Amino acid sequence: MARSARSYQKEADDLRAIGWTYQQIASHWRQRYRFNPRVAFRLAHGLTQADVARRWNEQWPDAEAPKTAKQISYWEIWPGPAGRTPSLDTLNKLAFLYRCAAGELLGGEDHSHLDTAALSASDPEVGAGRSASERVTGAPLPAGAVLTRVTDRVVEDMEILTDTYRRLDYREGSGKVSADLGAHLHRMLEVSNRTISTSTHRRLLRAAGDAAQLAAWLAIDAQRYQQAHGYCRLTISLAEKANDRALHSYGLGVLSQIHLHRGDGRTALSLLGTARDVGGPGMPAAVYSWLGEATGEAYGFLDEPRQGMTALAEAERVFDGVSVDNTPAWLSFFNADCHAARLKGRCLTRLSRPAEATRSLYEALTLLPADFVRERSGTFIDLAVAYTQMNQIEQACHAATQADVLARRTGSERNRKRLRQLLVDLLPWAGLDCVQSLYRQVLIN
Repeated sequence: MARSARSYQKEADDLRAIGWTYQQIASHWRQRYRFNPRVAFRLAHGLTQADVARRWNEQWPDAEAPKTAKQISYWEIWPGPAGRTPSLDTLNKLAFLYRCAAGELLGGEDHSHLDTAALSASDPEVGAGRSASERVTGAPLPAGAVLTRVTDRVVEDMEILTDTYRRLDYREGSGKVSADLGAHLHRMLEVSNRTISTSTHRRLLRAAGDAAQLAAWLAIDAQRYQQAHGYCRLTISLAEKANDRALHSYGLGVLSQIHLHRGDGRTALSLLGTARDVGGPGMPAAVYSWLGEATGEAYGFLDEPRQGMTALAEAERVFDGVSVDNTPAWLSFFNADCHAARLKGRCLTRLSRPAEATRSLYEALTLLPADFVRERSGTFIDLAVAYTQMNQIEQACHAATQADVLARRTGSERNRKRLRQLLVDLLPWAGLDCVQSLYRQVLIN
């Protein structure tokens, strides 16, 4: 399912052929695939972690302590809890291998927009002549503002704001954005009868459906399943009105997640079957593949591993056809390999295939951006489950410890509950120091 380093090399070769630098490719991929800069530069060269280690050892041989792919992975995972901080010497040597500046490998937040000189240098014509209701900044309308006409620019503004809430949720957790997102959704529904054309009306309905499905995910994370159910039904209703079969299908898929989180594979499987029927033959590849991952997980709950692996294999096959161009905006996260690997790993743990699961989950942790805090927490939990299935308890506790730190940062009730469930699975090893330490951290601290 996840692309190989060689496939990225082909894409990079095509870009190099039209004059792109490695810096331009890495910057583009950081935005498109959400890679951190060290991963982006490595893949821009079409290198695996083992390739980097080999080139390092060729350039700076050290018979007593040769570099390994695992060390490259540690540097790439940083600043995540499982990562290791690269020294200045390390960054300088990686920069040599990647043909870039050492500082470009650090990443971090960009606050250049706060420079007043940069603001004054911007195009003075931008925004001129627009009403307050036609801004394209993605900022919410001021309280009390009256919106009498909903144009495509207004809908675009709303779409940008929804995406902003989506990114904030990844970094800070559902509790920080759910109220604002709810108000934003209410605002869209409130003005849905003020669109200037049929096409704008359908676009607004799809935008509201996107906000509703996001609100459902936030409610699921907070363990508010009844509220999540309502948002899913709203998503489905809006999709029907917009005649968007793909969004309708996805709404049913999100609804199935409520039942998967409750361990009800049978009901989830029924909903997923309906979702595939609704989507029909023209369903986007990303939606079909995402439904397949969920179907595999549902079969895992039903203790039917053969059907589960069949569903997973089909999901992987279909994922090969996923691209930015054919993926709906509300499922754009699934176009990233980090999420595909994460969901595959979770599915494999449900199917009791822990060795395969760990490979996918480590790949996901390498690729997941550091600011996707809740997703990284959930991935560490899946990794802990996989290690527990293999009776590798120290590794399970190590992964769970990191998951708990991240779950506390976002206040994810869903992940905290999963950790408490993991403690039950670890009861047979309650005498081990690592398990006792994990119990203290999760239940007492």
